[in-house]
Amino acid sequence: MPDTMKKPRKKAKGYDLDDRAENKSRRRNLAQDDLWIKDFIKRAPMGYFGTKWEDQPFVHPMTYWYDEDKHCLYMHGAMIGRRDANTKRHKEICFCASEMGQLLPSNRALNFSVQFRSVMAYGTVVEVTTEEEQKHAFYGLIEKYFNPMELNKDFSPIIEEDIVRTRAYRIDIKSWSGKVNWKEATDQNPDFPPLDQKWLQQDSFPNSYGKMKP
Repeated sequence: MPDTMKKPRKKAKGYDLDDRAENKSRRRNLAQDDLWIKDFIKRAPMGYFGTKWEDQPFVHPMTYWYDEDKHCLYMHGAMIGRRDANTKRHKEICFCASEMGQLLPSNRALNFSVQFRSVMAYGTVVEVTTEEEQKHAFYGLIEKYFNPMELNKDFSPIIEEDIVRTRAYRIDIKSWSGKVNWKEATDQNPDFPPLDQKWLQQDSFPNSYGKMKP
């Protein structure tokens, strides 16, 4: 058959990073802009950093802070440990922070859902080696989590002993994405009896809003 008569090939179904960038959401209606992402990433209390040792992935839950001027994340860690070993072998890193809202019940199994907000970021990790940037990283962490405590009033300045006992890391962000799915209710089955109102209260389920079961 001549080339001009060949039918166009159908794109294979599925997910392929060659066709879709890592920060492009499948559900574009849920995607958020950079201003929303910056606000969320500054306020989120915990982050999860994904690294790997050869083919073994690993997730590190960590405190962190976002430096808007440098467009990077700072975190700290032990002098020896899995995170340090992993990042010395592979510079690529990913990050996630999320917030869980109310659990959304349905009268159809397929439609059970939950409110959530999240940010994903991708980049490379660098160990901070200069004293100036190390202090910048550590003071930034203190400012985020322990504000309004004041330097030289409520706590002493960072000294050399503090620096040599821990490491600071900078994640240079290459790309990121934000997503929100915070609907008030999920879809219901019109062919099944409607949910009892007791299942639609904010305190109906103990895990709503990310709470641990008592």
